[in-house]
Amino acid sequence: MAADAATLEAHWRRLPASAEPPEVELAAAEALLGGLAHTPQPALRWYGARRLALVIGAGQRLSEVDGAALAASGVSLHRRASGGTAVLFAPGVLMQDIALPTGHPLFLQDVSESYRWLGELWAETLAEHGLATTLVSVAAARVDGQALDPLVRRACFGGRSPYEVLAGGRKLVGFAQLRRRPGALFQVALYTHWPGRELAALLHLAPGERATLTAALAARVAGLAEVLPAPPPVEQLSASFERVLARHHGVTLSAVGWRHDELAAISAARTRYRPIDSGATILPPGSS
Repeated sequence: MAADAATLEAHWRRLPASAEPPEVELAAAEALLGGLAHTPQPALRWYGARRLALVIGAGQRLSEVDGAALAASGVSLHRRASGGTAVLFAPGVLMQDIALPTGHPLFLQDVSESYRWLGELWAETLAEHGLATTLVSVAAARVDGQALDPLVRRACFGGRSPYEVLAGGRKLVGFAQLRRRPGALFQVALYTHWPGRELAALLHLAPGERATLTAALAARVAGLAEVLPAPPPVEQLSASFERVLARHHGVTLSAVGWRHDELAAISAARTRYRPIDSGATILPPGSS
């Protein structure tokens, strides 16, 4: 049994890269985490977006979104299972899910420290492409969170979590984490071009706040094209990460398809992530 456990720890599944509609990608993340209950083997997947979609946190109020702007721009609105605030799915974003079963050496009970290995891998990945970065310390994340402008807090990428990756003092790689009984799902996002203006345009803001938020986010967040003269294609970046992962943690990735139980879970969960009617989103909860 010990040998079998060690084999599962070192041999990870790599699911096919995709750029499906947001409700499919959100359902796939849920299925990846839930699938650990069936087979406790780590899994990794890469995905992107073909068009703009606004994804709000599990507890975020719909009144924070500008329904009229969403309708006018044709941007769909979705609610994810994890917390936080608004994230914009946009062409050129590289997103990564890593599912780790409970008991895996990289699964730590300390949620903040559990990000350290991921931040270090991403820093080395970017260094392979000539970019010097720094990681947000736990103390720095705590101080930043206490001082963060409530307006900036409206955008998830505006905040800073432990071991997220900064380039030139601006956030480049963002992390999120979802934990369930079978294990943890680590989620990563990195933009080629930071869509701060587009994100601010979809939030319900007072007059003058949109320009203020856009400028504040530009000072705190960067896309890869802003810090590297010739950013690598996302396929090269993901391949670099996989090499660094293998080098530091002895991981062997096996390209596989989704299991039948996972496909069934994606199909079942998809309706929970379907687009929200944006026509009512500017109203606060309880309004009629």
